[in-house]
Amino acid sequence: MSAQAINIHQVGSSGTSITRISKFLAFATTVGVVVLPLIIIAIWMFPNLVTGQTIGLEFSEFELTNTSLAARSAGLAVALVGVAIQVYGLLGLRRTFQESAQGRWFSLRSIQGFRRFAWVSLAMVLVSIVQASAWSVILSMGTPGVENQLTIGFGSGEITKLFTALLFVFVAHIFLAGRAADEENASFI
Repeated sequence: MSAQAINIHQVGSSGTSITRISKFLAFATTVGVVVLPLIIIAIWMFPNLVTGQTIGLEFSEFELTNTSLAARSAGLAVALVGVAIQVYGLLGLRRTFQESAQGRWFSLRSIQGFRRFAWVSLAMVLVSIVQASAWSVILSMGTPGVENQLTIGFGSGEITKLFTALLFVFVAHIFLAGRAADEENASFI
């Protein structure tokens, strides 16, 4: 039986549970796609709304309420690059959840959506390092005591993110290889 032929009715009651979870996760991902950019904009443009909002970089903390509008705007532009990449990945993950809600767990669309999310997760490890470095320069300009600071950091948090992203990429490729093998076997029958 091919992966395409598996449907929700063949799985029984666990399939109903998977359908509900998949629908919830598709909804949550959709909300995340909309809310993530709004939160980032609010943090950078309206720091007074979030009391004591700081951006912590490797060796310094910058309070955004004391940062100029120009610096916050530049920081927001850097942040939105990462947000756009993350939204692209989340839309792929949303497709995976939507396909799963329809009982098509290993459909090509589902696997491609997960692969997109996996590769974006891996890319975001590098993007987040570059973003933090750019923020260190942007936020330190004109700040007494830390003027024109460039910080580049790669620590245990980034290593954890890297290996998690590598695991996602590996699983995505295993799913794709499994689907290809299943299609090949089905063509012989």
